[in-house]
Amino acid sequence: MRCHASLLLLLLPAALQAGTIAVLDSDRIFDSLGGVADARELLQTEIEGWNKHADSLQADIDAIELDLSRTLMMSPERRRERETLLDQKRAELEQFLSSTFGPGGLAERRNAELVTPIVDEINRIVRVLGEENGYDLVLDAAGGSVAYADGSLDITDLVITRMSTRGSAE
Repeated sequence: MRCHASLLLLLLPAALQAGTIAVLDSDRIFDSLGGVADARELLQTEIEGWNKHADSLQADIDAIELDLSRTLMMSPERRRERETLLDQKRAELEQFLSSTFGPGGLAERRNAELVTPIVDEINRIVRVLGEENGYDLVLDAAGGSVAYADGSLDITDLVITRMSTRGSAE
């Protein structure tokens, strides 16, 4: 949805010669959509569950560490067992955190799963509006790549209207 500034600088002269430019604010579009709020709420609920699981694993680690520090009379064999268990729990927690919250992890994939259909629909509507209204270029003001735009070029409200009527038609 967002263009890099250098790409815009390359496209802008051609677009100015070619015809009409429109501007939208994707942040405002996202803020206006109930589906995005629902997706964010669902993701937050899932993240809270994952955090509880991580907290539970950390509590197990803390209990084993406490046990090891308090028990002076523990047999060497029992101490090795507890230390091995401690190492396993630490590795389990590290693996869980990495696979859930790390790059490409479950949280990132789930966010994309929930938001991608909404972004795809916004892109489709922008494309349709561009064709219907003869826009040669639509810039996203939320990307920080628009220094000035006449308010009449802003099609954010049109996208929001189309998104809201799409939801009521389904």
